[in-house]
Amino acid sequence: MSTIPDVFTSEVFPEISGTKEFRGLTYMFFDQFTLPTAEQLEQAKAAGWSLITWGWWNSDTDLEDVELEDITNEGDSLPKLTDEFAVSSLSTFDLNSQGLPNDDREPQPIEEADSLDDIFSEEEGWGLMAINCPNWQVPAACEWLGCMNVGEPFEMSHVLRVWQNSWGVEALAFGGEEDDADLLLRVPEESEELLKALAVASDQVTTYKHEDLGFLASLWFD
Repeated sequence: MSTIPDVFTSEVFPEISGTKEFRGLTYMFFDQFTLPTAEQLEQAKAAGWSLITWGWWNSDTDLEDVELEDITNEGDSLPKLTDEFAVSSLSTFDLNSQGLPNDDREPQPIEEADSLDDIFSEEEGWGLMAINCPNWQVPAACEWLGCMNVGEPFEMSHVLRVWQNSWGVEALAFGGEEDDADLLLRVPEESEELLKALAVASDQVTTYKHEDLGFLASLWFD
């Protein structure tokens, strides 16, 4: 098991509900059922870990009764990254090697949310977790299935990697089932070309200005 950084036992984070080992990674579950705070994100990143609010982990889940193998598919972990494979993944979402539209698809609707509930409802009770991997790998590590009608989870991870390198985009939350098709992103740098890329890669984008986390974008996949 990976050594748990001291920061996760500090007052910045709530009680740890449990940990699991899977595919060479450590998954740590917190007794927090809201989005991470900006401070939590910063301290986790400094420790080399990523935070995500994951729909599979919720206030009704008994960690002792669930194995991660039971909610993932054999062979769907992130393949080894190569330039050729990354470009192929981007093409799957109609993006070029820079993560921008390749002009094969028109941008889909972009809407502005009136409240956080419009893009992330705390009533769902999704739980906060940490994984000792880069944030861009999280969709593959959790095998998020919301984009399955477009591409594989590991392909979404390759796309997120390019967006992170260029704009600092972070994955914040996603559901735990195939029909939870929203991917909530934190976008530190507002950019018209990035927004267009988000609207090409997904079927709808909803944005919201959060007082703590900043500019958020929810991507929905049909």
